[in-house]
Amino acid sequence: MRLIGFLMLAALAAAPAAANPLSRILAKSGLTPQDTNIMRQAEKSLLAEAQGGTGKRAKWTNPDSGAYGEVRVAGKEGDCLLLQHQAFLKDSQDPKQVRRRFCPSGDDWLLTQ
Repeated sequence: MRLIGFLMLAALAAAPAAANPLSRILAKSGLTPQDTNIMRQAEKSLLAEAQGGTGKRAKWTNPDSGAYGEVRVAGKEGDCLLLQHQAFLKDSQDPKQVRRRFCPSGDDWLLTQ
């Protein structure tokens, strides 16, 4: 019984890390936490305008770090939206790219991938 409880606790503790791969992926990219927060704000603006559909874009920039980029609605899967991030570090021409999938959940959007 103790082993089952421990395994359940371990699974719950691991769930948030798996639910938000953007921060894990970008942590290795050289982007700062402030950069990723600004990227998430750009995501939120696109999700708020979800009726705009594929191709909508939101640009972002962080004057403190020099990083910049954009997120765009790359596609739809049923009611879900695929958002594609392209981010550049200061003085870099090599973009960091991440795709995330959001599905409607009540009055909000839920990250599903």
